[in-house]
Amino acid sequence: MELEIVRSAVGFLDAGEDFALATIIHTSGSSPRHGGTSMLVRADGSIVGTIGGGALEAHAIREALNVLQTRATRVVDFVLTPEDSAGLGMICGGQGAVLIEPMSASDDRARDLWQTLTRLLGEGGKGWLITTIKGSQEKGWDIARAITESRHAVPDKPRDRGDGSLVHVHPIGMDGTAYVFGAGHCGAKLIPALDIAGFRTVIIDDRADFANRERFPTADEVVVLDSLEHGVDRLGVDADSYLVIVTRGHVFDQAVLAQALRTDACYIGMIGSRKKVATILGALRAQGFSDADIARVYAPIGLPIGGETPGEIAISITAQMVQVRAQVRGA
Repeated sequence: MELEIVRSAVGFLDAGEDFALATIIHTSGSSPRHGGTSMLVRADGSIVGTIGGGALEAHAIREALNVLQTRATRVVDFVLTPEDSAGLGMICGGQGAVLIEPMSASDDRARDLWQTLTRLLGEGGKGWLITTIKGSQEKGWDIARAITESRHAVPDKPRDRGDGSLVHVHPIGMDGTAYVFGAGHCGAKLIPALDIAGFRTVIIDDRADFANRERFPTADEVVVLDSLEHGVDRLGVDADSYLVIVTRGHVFDQAVLAQALRTDACYIGMIGSRKKVATILGALRAQGFSDADIARVYAPIGLPIGGETPGEIAISITAQMVQVRAQVRGA
């Protein structure tokens, strides 16, 4: 679940505004978004987030407006084929179900849920959002939700409990944290792009006049190190971390890269020309890093789109990170 959605939900509830939460709880075949994808629907029909756009999303919005009127949770099945009798008119060829729930500003349970999600995501925490769906369409659905920080491997689709109810388990905070080393021009363009792509973002530098809230208002965290030559081990880097090295010079790039290779990060990328990259990687080999270590580095960083401005470089890096994240999810 995207942090934008969670923050918006808390803002609506704090303002006394009710809304509906629409979540894809199951898909099969070709579908525009995966299970767990959510969007918020307000009483005026405006939305935050997306479950795939097109006719499917329009259908879900109409159902959400009904849910806001009736205050009754619904599960809506969908089929995305030209032959679909519901008239969605999409050719993806997939099918699935959308859970639509009313969220009331007067419901303390709803407020507690969204505040817990905000805290978890804002702090870079990880967990599971577990939704139990009891009953039937005819009788109405009884929804029970829980947050757990367990990392047990469970499928991200509804599971039949054998008692007529379903349990949907959705990972929270596992879209990855992007640690960007270097608060210069590239870092300034990269943080907003990564935010749009759904990464939790951390900007890091040893210069407080560069790494600050004024320059990086959308960053989830701003870190000023005493020196870029140490401190990576204190950042909480794990296997869901993406490290981007775009500092102001090759000496700092090399120092950060040496530290990065000692972490479990799933992505390590470093900016630079092929000559610079070869020089730095050669120096790291001389320090004892293996070929397997060196092979972890995406350098030169980013997809080869031919860009050269900071904005274009940020787009190419973000695209590569999204690509790697998709591979990690599919593993």
